[in-house]
Amino acid sequence: MKPERMVQNTADRTIRDFGTQWSAYTGNEGWYGSVGLFKDMVGPLIDFEDLKGKDVADIGSGTGRTAMMLLYAGVRHVTAIEPSTAYDLLVENLKEFKDAGTRVSALHIRGDQFVSDGPLDYVLSIGVIHHIPEPDPVLRAAYNSLKPGGKLFLWLYGREGNEIYLRVIEPLRVLTTRLPHGALTALVAILYVAMTAYRFLAKFFPLPLKAYIEKVLWPMSPHKRRLAIYDQLNPAYAKYYTKDEATALLSAAGFVDIRLHHRHGYSWSVIGTKPTK
Repeated sequence: MKPERMVQNTADRTIRDFGTQWSAYTGNEGWYGSVGLFKDMVGPLIDFEDLKGKDVADIGSGTGRTAMMLLYAGVRHVTAIEPSTAYDLLVENLKEFKDAGTRVSALHIRGDQFVSDGPLDYVLSIGVIHHIPEPDPVLRAAYNSLKPGGKLFLWLYGREGNEIYLRVIEPLRVLTTRLPHGALTALVAILYVAMTAYRFLAKFFPLPLKAYIEKVLWPMSPHKRRLAIYDQLNPAYAKYYTKDEATALLSAAGFVDIRLHHRHGYSWSVIGTKPTK
């Protein structure tokens, strides 16, 4: 087990890393922030229509992409939680919703510090938990904020389906997590060319991540595709969960009726329910 100070230092550094990242990639335009992509993320575990009128929290809101998607889905109220310096961007980006003053609350805190004003129907955390070295306190906070029968949804990096990719990315991250923003941006530009060539080859050969590239990544703008590369290389901490680890994560926090979806064969969408008794 890592010393507590080391874990906290890694967590703090990861939050700073995301503050830098979101300061460079500020918007949520196009497919990147669309209802279509949101449905791809949460389906088949959440019925998009079921979110209407619900009270929801979004843990790790970044620049507000998921919170914005939830507002498009018709939630009654969303609490957007962001610990990094991206908080100001989150607040600014959500101002475009004319009723944001009544439908949105933004909190500049960590997920483990969250205490809900009232019981929630859903808590979502998309692309965040796998960047938290000790996620259990965050899941406990989510559990405590939910009403009985309320649901927690996570989207996590998966280990299954990424075995070949991880042989490349994990050694590369030893370097990239130490690069300053400018140098990492330059490397991303080079890797973007390589990814474009990889996509071309994937049209003719059954290469790993083909479905992800075509269905998720390529409908985005070139700017957001570069963000996707940057996002893989930047944060100090990233964990790729196995199916069993993803299940155990929710089970340990007290959730039941845990269901998983192997999204595009490379990541895990996971949902669990707070017991009614």
